[in-house]
Amino acid sequence: MVKITPENLPARLISILSIFITVLFISAAHARVKPNVVIVLIDNHGYHELSRNGHPVVQTPRIDRLSRTGVNFTDFNAPPFCSPSRGALLTGRYALRYGIHNTVGGVSILHRDEATLADMMKSAGYRTAVFGKWHLGMSHPYTPDCRGFDEYFIHGGGGVSQLEDYYGNNHMDATYIHQGQYVKSRGFSTDVLFDQGIDFMNRNRETPFFCLISTPAVHFPTLLHPEAGKRLKDRGITDEKQLPIWSMIENVDENVGRLLDYLEASGLKENTLFYLMSDQGVNDRGVTHRAGAGTRRGVQYDEKHQVYCMVQYPKITDTQPGDRSELTGMVDVLPTVLDVCGIEPPSNLDGQSMRPLLAQTSGWNGERKLIIQCPRARERSKWGNLSVKYKKWRLVDGKELYDIKDDYGQTRNLIDQYPNLVKALTASYETFWNELPPQSELLSAHVLGAEEAPSVRLSGMDWYEGGHPWPQQALAKRTEQGKWRVDIARSGIYRFELRHHPREEPRPAEAVKASVTVGKHSRSTLLDVGATHAVLELKLEKGLYDLNTVFQHPDDHEGNKEWGAYYVNVDYQGE
Repeated sequence: MVKITPENLPARLISILSIFITVLFISAAHARVKPNVVIVLIDNHGYHELSRNGHPVVQTPRIDRLSRTGVNFTDFNAPPFCSPSRGALLTGRYALRYGIHNTVGGVSILHRDEATLADMMKSAGYRTAVFGKWHLGMSHPYTPDCRGFDEYFIHGGGGVSQLEDYYGNNHMDATYIHQGQYVKSRGFSTDVLFDQGIDFMNRNRETPFFCLISTPAVHFPTLLHPEAGKRLKDRGITDEKQLPIWSMIENVDENVGRLLDYLEASGLKENTLFYLMSDQGVNDRGVTHRAGAGTRRGVQYDEKHQVYCMVQYPKITDTQPGDRSELTGMVDVLPTVLDVCGIEPPSNLDGQSMRPLLAQTSGWNGERKLIIQCPRARERSKWGNLSVKYKKWRLVDGKELYDIKDDYGQTRNLIDQYPNLVKALTASYETFWNELPPQSELLSAHVLGAEEAPSVRLSGMDWYEGGHPWPQQALAKRTEQGKWRVDIARSGIYRFELRHHPREEPRPAEAVKASVTVGKHSRSTLLDVGATHAVLELKLEKGLYDLNTVFQHPDDHEGNKEWGAYYVNVDYQGE
């Protein structure tokens, strides 16, 4: 037998073997490269506020191009409010399962027992970051760093200039929270956030990353983007009422294009799963596309659920671009990301992987039913603000049935014509409702005195009883009171700093007395009417309590005599 050595092999065969071995090595290395994930979530942007979907003024050429070169889902549905939608995105579960069904009032906080997409990606070796809007809890342990994100650069609350946001913010030159510290930005919010996101990707391009860019645009308050606004005016657009929102939309389009260009130029595109979505539909906002739009404002109808969703992942979608009409939703994003990244999904998901739809292969369950329910109140209610979706059918509040293929505006109630279908959809909802834990178990308590967060700021946006002030304009009135649910992590002395305005805006509280009550423990103090805040200390034992505060008006004040501190800074002082 002849022994084969490099010396007695023909040169061409050696070359071919070398290439073959190199290809195998590169293929094996390539197989080990985890896909990057980028999700861009635009706030409060309507399905029809894109030029590809019929808007007569707004021009969105980059988003339109993505819808053609990637996969465009035409029946993608999201909860009709900010916090429930973000919760569904990050958990793959229906929002009522973890106690979110509003955007204020103590029920906009993602329960601490819920695992997030960021948690799962981080455990799989990903660098994780979120830029922009959070709106799932601003106190410990609900901040992004407690929910799996290595980096975060966010504004406070659910929108620019809300109570939890830095005082006086608007979309231009805003102050953000970066890794727990306030930092000043330069420029328009959307531009700033995409800059931050691209910088994060560039810094982490050698490692797999998960980047969530969640813009406060195009949620109100609106503000004219200088350059985009000028271009609209140059096109002859003179509608001063609509110009700000249209300029913000066109600026979003520019930034989406800028990010896509970066991914391509950097060589990251081929291995990046890219999602672009809006977080909720909008009722008629100047452009009517549904019969009856502008007259019905119920959040249980499709105009508040249908959002655009476009996906680009060249490894799957280069050969299968175009529209997909299957019923999909926000809860499907997490299982899709995990599927593409090869991460084992939890067993408690409501969503399902959209990967078969991206590749047009088998495996999609076309019989799935999608439940969207947001009671928009502190108390959930059976059948309240409900839509059970199945293919082209919509069961609304258990009383109305619509065929959206023949009746896009949902104007013809067919519930008496399809009793068997109604029975089946009702049974799906009954199963879901009966699985929900008691609402009292889902109330998210603010943890005070944790070793990793000895200082915590609370705001009246999260009162779970009483009022629910949420815009900073509410500070002009001193009327509302409420309670926080708190979890005292360590027994000891706690310092409570009661304020009507936040620390960054130290205006007089205009109160003559202040008090704080935690469970059965209470303390009060007199104030000079010009004092900006009151400081009180209580010795507390570990446990769950209600926290209540009171400011008292001077005796000569007309109307109500008391109101609650809209801001409370709590510091653990030790045993």
